[in-house]
Amino acid sequence: MRRSVGISFNGATLALAGLLLVTFAAFLGQTLFYSKGEPREAVVALSMLQQGNWILPVSVGDDIPYKPPMLAWIIAALGWLNGGHVTEYLSRLPSALAATAMIICVFRFYCRRATVGLGTVTAFITMTAFEVHRAATSCRVDMLLCCFTVLAILAMARHWERQPGRWQLPWTGILMMSLAVLTKGPVGMLIPCLVIGLWRLLQRDPFWHTFITLALSGLLSLLLPALWYLLAYRQGGEEFLRLVLEENFGRFTGQMSYDSHKNGIWYYFAMLPAGMAPWTLLALISLFAWRKFRYGILKLKWRDLVNDDPAGLLALCACLVVFMFYCVPQSKRGVYLLPMYPFLAYWLAFYIRWLAGKTTRILKAFGWIIALLGTIVPLLLLCALFGWLPAWASHPAVDASLGELRMLGADFAAPMACCLCLMVCCSTIKVMARGQNRQIAQWTMIDVMLIYWVFSAAIQPAALNPKSDYPLAQAVAARALPGEPLYSYVDDRMLRFYQVNFYTADGMTVLDSARVARHTPSQGLVLVARRDSAAFNRMLPADLPRRVVMRWPRRSSDLRSPVLVYRLNPLTL
Repeated sequence: MRRSVGISFNGATLALAGLLLVTFAAFLGQTLFYSKGEPREAVVALSMLQQGNWILPVSVGDDIPYKPPMLAWIIAALGWLNGGHVTEYLSRLPSALAATAMIICVFRFYCRRATVGLGTVTAFITMTAFEVHRAATSCRVDMLLCCFTVLAILAMARHWERQPGRWQLPWTGILMMSLAVLTKGPVGMLIPCLVIGLWRLLQRDPFWHTFITLALSGLLSLLLPALWYLLAYRQGGEEFLRLVLEENFGRFTGQMSYDSHKNGIWYYFAMLPAGMAPWTLLALISLFAWRKFRYGILKLKWRDLVNDDPAGLLALCACLVVFMFYCVPQSKRGVYLLPMYPFLAYWLAFYIRWLAGKTTRILKAFGWIIALLGTIVPLLLLCALFGWLPAWASHPAVDASLGELRMLGADFAAPMACCLCLMVCCSTIKVMARGQNRQIAQWTMIDVMLIYWVFSAAIQPAALNPKSDYPLAQAVAARALPGEPLYSYVDDRMLRFYQVNFYTADGMTVLDSARVARHTPSQGLVLVARRDSAAFNRMLPADLPRRVVMRWPRRSSDLRSPVLVYRLNPLTL
C-alpha cells in the first residue's frame, strides 16, 4: 500500500511539473522585449559571452551591472549551449524554471504535512496568481530570488523538524540563501532567517539556540557571494562599491540618488489583492455570505495553530515577515512580495476547502464567471486570429494588435491554446449544473490555468509586440554602413535604448559629455530621443558635421519619445 501511494505521489509531482512547464515555458518566445527591464538584464548575459568576463562585464559600452550575476550566469550558460545566441526565450527561461521548481517543492512540502488535496490546490493557486505568472514569464531577477528564498525557508523548516534542539546547521538552506544573495543581495539571507526565527520562537524554541544557529547560517551563506563581491570590486573599483551600497542600503533607507518606485504603505494593500487575481475575486464573492458563517472560520484557535499545524504557522510567519519587511523602505514594488504568494496560497486553499464544506453558491458563482470568461474570450480571439472580425475604424493601437493576432493565426500555439480553453470551459459549464463543490473547484482551477495559456499565447503578444522597439533596431541595422559605430544619447543617466542595444547584440555605445570630452567620435550613427535633440547638438562641437538620416515616428517604449537617427560627419562616409 505504501508503495502504491508513493508511486501516485511521484506521478502527481511529474504531472504537476508538466503543467507548470507548459504554463510558464511553452509560450516564452511569443512576446518580444517591450520595456527596458528585460533587455537590461539579458544584455548582461550577452556581454558575458562576448567579452568572456563572467564577473563584471560592461554593457552599452559604459555600464556595469548593479545586481549580482546569478540570473546573468544562467542566461549566459543557456546562450552558450545555444551557440552563443541569447534570445527572448532563453532570457525568460530561468524565471520559468525557478517558478516550476518552487511550486513543486511547495506542493511536496504541504502534501506531506497536510493533505494531497490541500497541497495540490496550493500549487494551482500559486501558479495561477497573476503576479507569480507575470514574474515567471519575465527576464527579471524577482522570480529567481523568490524561488531561492522560498526554498531556503522550506529547507530550514524541514531541517528543524527533523533535528529539533540540535546544533546542526541547515546546509541546504544555507546554499539556497547563498544563491538568493547572489541573485539580489543580502535580502536573500535576511528574509529566510527572519521567517524561520519567528516560526521557531512561536513554537517556544530557546531564544539563544534559535538566534545563534540562524546567525551562523546567515553568515555562512554570505561566504560564497563575498567571493564574487571581492572579484567584482577588483574590476569595478569605487564605482562598483557605490552602486552596491546604493542598491542594497540606499534603497532600504530611501537615500538613493534617484527616485526608485517610491510609494506609501497603502501601496501593498492594493498590489497584493491585484497580484492574487483571479483568486481575489473568490474572496470578494465569499464576503456576501460572511455573516452566515463568520464564526465558523474564526473559531480556529491560536493554540491549535501552534501545536497542531506547524506548516500552517510557517505560512503565516512567512506572510507576516515578508509583508512587514517590505513595508519599511520607501522603494516598493509589487514583485517584492513574491515570496509571500506560495504561503498565502496555502491559507487561501485552506479557506476554499472550508468553503466547499459549507456552501455551494460561492464556488459555483466564481466557477461560472471563470467558465464564461474562458468561453467568450477565446471565441473572440479565434475570430481575430483567422481574420473573421469585420474591419472598423479604431485606434491605431487596436489595429496594430489585431494585425499581430492575424500573424499569430498562422502559428500553431495561439489557435491551439484558444481551442483547448474553449472546449474545457464549455465542459465546465456542464459540470456546474450537476457537479459537487469538489468537482466545481477542480474544473475551475483547470479553467484558470488554460486562460493563462491563452493569455501567454495570444493576448500578451498581440498587446505588447506592437510596443516593442525591435522594428527600430532592424531599421537602424539596415541604415548602418559596414563597420560604422552605433551610439546613443539620452539626457538622463538612468535611461538607455535597452531594447535596440539588445537587438543589435550590445553594439551600442553611450555618448555623453564625458566621453565626448575624452574623444569626440569622428563618424557613426547616433540614436537620440526627439526631446533630447537640442541637448545633443549643444554637446557636440559646432564644427562636427551631422545630419538626420532617419526619423522614427513611433514612440520608443524605452524613452516614451519618437527617435531621430543622426549620422556624424556624413561627408567622410
